[in-house]
Amino acid sequence: MAPQPSQASRQRQILRELVESFRRQVHSLLAYRALLKGSVYELKTRCGKPSCHCASPQGPLHSAVVLSWSQQGRTRLRSIPRREQARLRRLTGAYREFRQTRARLVKLCRQILAAVNRLEKALRLPPPGPATEKRRRA
Repeated sequence: MAPQPSQASRQRQILRELVESFRRQVHSLLAYRALLKGSVYELKTRCGKPSCHCASPQGPLHSAVVLSWSQQGRTRLRSIPRREQARLRRLTGAYREFRQTRARLVKLCRQILAAVNRLEKALRLPPPGPATEKRRRA
């Protein structure tokens, strides 16, 4: 079976597009300067004091904005001051975006490898046939 020029050409084009997409994703990763693993959210709790307003079932709960992250298999929480909330939200958002871009790169790597394999298949020549009678040595 001879190489299929149209199939090889198509696979080259697919490979070029995938590599360009990969380049753009890597370029976007290089823009990040700082990341923070975790989430910033408002936590509402009851303090446990019997005389507090939060002790009644309809009473308002205490709220605090916290940073939550996983460390050595355990979830950690830390209250964060108001002046730090916006900065920490940006940093945790950047971490999530970074990880999503990383996942896209993993997917693109798989697609690039598959395209390379298809290109090889389209370009591969069959092995030569058996030697003819004329080629035998006397």
